[in-house]
Amino acid sequence: MIADKNTEEYIEQIDLFRLDWKNRSAELGIVIGIKEHLGKEYGTEAIKLLQEFVFNRLNLNRLQLEVHDFNERAYKCYLKCGFKEEGRLREKIFIHGRYSDTVYMSILKREYEELNQP
Repeated sequence: MIADKNTEEYIEQIDLFRLDWKNRSAELGIVIGIKEHLGKEYGTEAIKLLQEFVFNRLNLNRLQLEVHDFNERAYKCYLKCGFKEEGRLREKIFIHGRYSDTVYMSILKREYEELNQP
């Protein structure tokens, strides 16, 4: 859980799951709980902190995620954090009255290191 450091108000939740120690990979999930916090870079900051932990502390090689195609804000945030689109499952879910694609994205340790060179 990520909260405001002054008020302790809930902002978002970021999770690391499906850890695969043999193949050194994991999956990221993030939820912004309050719409007023969208666009304030909390998600970007949380993802970058998690990437540092995943690649430098846990020594994993791959971090992956899924995002729905209608969530353009999240998709752009993931690109900004170095994730690359690997593929999509077309019209996988029916939500908001229409079918939507599920987009698969990932970042590898070497890509993370290239982005974060001094």
